[in-house]
Amino acid sequence: MLTQFALLMAAAGLMLAALAGYVAWRRGTPSGWSLAVLLVSVAWWGVAYSVELTVDDIGAKSQWGDLKYLGISALAPAWLVFVLQYVGLGRLVTGRLLVLLAIEPLVLLTLLALPATHDLVHHYPAPAAGAALPDVEAGPVFWINLAYVNLLLLGATALFVRRMARLARTYRRMALVLVAAALLPWAVNLLHNFDVGWFARVDLTPFVFIVTGGVLVWGLFRAGLVDLTPVARSAVVESMEDAVFVLDAFGRVVDVNPAGAGLLRSTRGALVGRRLDDLLPQVPARSEFTLTVAGEQRSFDVRRQALPDDGGRPAGDLVVLREITERVRDRRRLQRLLAEQSRVAAALQASMVPSRLPDLPGCELASRYTPAGDGTEVGGDFYDVFPLAATTWGFVLGDVSGKGAEAAAVSAEVRYTLRALADPARSPSETLRQVNARLHATTEAERHCTVVYGYARTSGVGLSVTLSLAGHHPPLVLRATGTVEVVGRLGMALGLFAEAELHDSTVELAAGDVLCLFTDGLVEARRGPEMFGAGRAGDLLAGHADAPLDEMAGMLVDAARSFHGEEALADDLALLLIRACPLPS
Repeated sequence: MLTQFALLMAAAGLMLAALAGYVAWRRGTPSGWSLAVLLVSVAWWGVAYSVELTVDDIGAKSQWGDLKYLGISALAPAWLVFVLQYVGLGRLVTGRLLVLLAIEPLVLLTLLALPATHDLVHHYPAPAAGAALPDVEAGPVFWINLAYVNLLLLGATALFVRRMARLARTYRRMALVLVAAALLPWAVNLLHNFDVGWFARVDLTPFVFIVTGGVLVWGLFRAGLVDLTPVARSAVVESMEDAVFVLDAFGRVVDVNPAGAGLLRSTRGALVGRRLDDLLPQVPARSEFTLTVAGEQRSFDVRRQALPDDGGRPAGDLVVLREITERVRDRRRLQRLLAEQSRVAAALQASMVPSRLPDLPGCELASRYTPAGDGTEVGGDFYDVFPLAATTWGFVLGDVSGKGAEAAAVSAEVRYTLRALADPARSPSETLRQVNARLHATTEAERHCTVVYGYARTSGVGLSVTLSLAGHHPPLVLRATGTVEVVGRLGMALGLFAEAELHDSTVELAAGDVLCLFTDGLVEARRGPEMFGAGRAGDLLAGHADAPLDEMAGMLVDAARSFHGEEALADDLALLLIRACPLPS
């Protein structure tokens, strides 16, 4: 009977050790490998102890009693390493720690191997010969080893309990199972070593460790005690703020997390088995929907993912509802702000140009204004045409550096200051110097303005135009004959210096001639490194000399846009065309 018990114990220990090693190899978990080492140690202890119990010769018993310490001495270090790896402290399992843990077992095994020190650990007394279950005398080193091993086991178990007690309830249940499995053989071993009752006759510790190993290996396969991925995933889903619904192939709810049940103001039991289409009709057809919860409108983002079975066939769906109420509110606020910004920009920009061009004798007018980008930011380009006397009227086109409200304010200041100071009795350059003095005194140094300003007087055969360029692109003149020329003499931009060097130029426009004024948005439209340029603008004018004036203005803007490509223009474009016409007789 004793022999059969010993063989059964050894076989069970070896089987569990092999099983633990297989699981560790399949799952690649370090804690699985340390568990396999622990069970191999138990198995060896059981095998050696079974032989010790079954042989009759005292010398052989003593030899196998010594050999079982190969497993006993490795058991406590293996348990400590397993606990460190299991609770997430695997970084502490270093080569140095393993060397330190190996010192005590090596010392113990060395004392057993030397005849002079062997009995310090344990020995069979002479009267034990012939007894069925002879008593073993323990030496002082045995008790030191017992204290050390129990200290190591209890310390590792206490660390395990402390770490697991801080985690979720699911982990605490697992911790209770593991602690019970660890303490059972420890208690049995103490009962044997202190000769308590029938435990004193046979050391059942290896056999009880087989029970412990069975619990741990079962956990590896079924409960995820070592590979915590399924438990961790379950804990994460349970604690998610997003509502999670698991549906079967027919759209029925088979599982729901607390957030999902709370969203529907129900319980998991009441929701399982019902169709999600009936609970939330909006979900199947939308990626975003709004739900009234406790009288409050709440918005959700819907994520649906098919769940195939092992053969790849559809088995159900995973539906996750993430609340985006604040994001939707922010988006709506942003849309309102952008709409308001666009409205303000349009209103400010409208104040930079006349609502309609005046009807003036002796000339025909056409204009265009195209904002840069998406048009939500007001620019600094402006133009104006206004009468000065019975046969004289002024014109201005300018570009303030920068964008936004500050640029619009400077544009308005230049436009209306020039209107107030304009006088046909003064040259355009003198008027611009007065505007420059006021602008320099009231504007930041980096904010400047380029302007072309002039006035035209009608005559029987056309227009006499006098103009001044304050840092602005020279205008183009398209003659009725189809030739194009550049006019004007460049001066300094306004607002840079207290005194601005400016010049006047006069050009005569015969009937049919066109004066073309433009901002840099026209000539600086880009295609890669190449700019549209004044030359290309002049060629277009020459090729369409007979076109109606408004059509000519549209053609120039369209050509710049086409040259620039699909992207919006990088700068505002303002354009003013003046064609001389004969006065009616």
